[in-house]
Amino acid sequence: MSSSPTEGLDPSTFEIKSAEQCWEHFELGESGVQEAISRARESVLVASSLWAETMRGTGRVIGLGAGTSGRLLALEMAEWGPTFSVSEDRRHALVAGGDMALTRAVEGAEDDGDAGRKAIEDLKVSENDLVLGISASGMADFVAQGLETAGSLGAKRVFITGNPAAVVPGPGGVIPILITTGPETVAGSTRLRAATATHRILQRISTMGALRLGWIYKGRMVMMKPTNRKLRARALTIVSQLADVSENRADSLISMCRNDLRLAVACGWLEKPAKEIETLLDAAQGQLELIWQYLEPLKEGSMTSHQLAERSWEA
Repeated sequence: MSSSPTEGLDPSTFEIKSAEQCWEHFELGESGVQEAISRARESVLVASSLWAETMRGTGRVIGLGAGTSGRLLALEMAEWGPTFSVSEDRRHALVAGGDMALTRAVEGAEDDGDAGRKAIEDLKVSENDLVLGISASGMADFVAQGLETAGSLGAKRVFITGNPAAVVPGPGGVIPILITTGPETVAGSTRLRAATATHRILQRISTMGALRLGWIYKGRMVMMKPTNRKLRARALTIVSQLADVSENRADSLISMCRNDLRLAVACGWLEKPAKEIETLLDAAQGQLELIWQYLEPLKEGSMTSHQLAERSWEA
């Protein structure tokens, strides 16, 4: 019998006999979800730093999950492309049972540890990569063996689970993120509280990681690529507001900078050739905040890119 809290029974659910009562139970459960997330704060901050370190380099972020956990990984990682311009070859969601498991249950897939090991080996995981493993119950062999294999290959690893008794897959060095949301409204149905908490944790890891890299500036997604009409309009608004220029000027800057919104904003500030601004952005490690802090000396030419690099900044 499993010792995972996600498999436990909540006695307060025994008398739920109407949709209205079920609603009230969900409402009460929300506070527990948020408390579980808050308790994981320090580990999530560390995980976001590893995410940023990986994306700053040449590595990949690889997710391992089964069932709902795997689907959440696929959902989250799919958004890194349009939001942060993370290419597909740098984000991989490995779901027990393969792609078919995204839309239907694949029985027994989470128990296939060999498949998790092989999935990691096939990707030729290395020390440059970050592997995020999720198992709400802490019992998915696919995730455990995948993380263990990734560790043997030198990868950075994060393990997200709702089971405090779960064995953290070795070797050492795994960052554990424990989100104990307790028994579900429907016992064992981790698509509920556990999934809600997991999704929010994943959102925080990537969003805080992106902030560390300067991919978010003043609440805007400055790494976004304007690939459709809606995003084109958003890009114009972002550059127009941040650079304090007209939308016509913003459009020209975006075109000149080949849809690189960070570069377009910095060009709007400094009114220098894009190539020169690229050098400054590289020196600032992509941080528009650092460019803004030293805007006047950069405009005057009294600060060089080398001097700017010495003042590198991280959120």
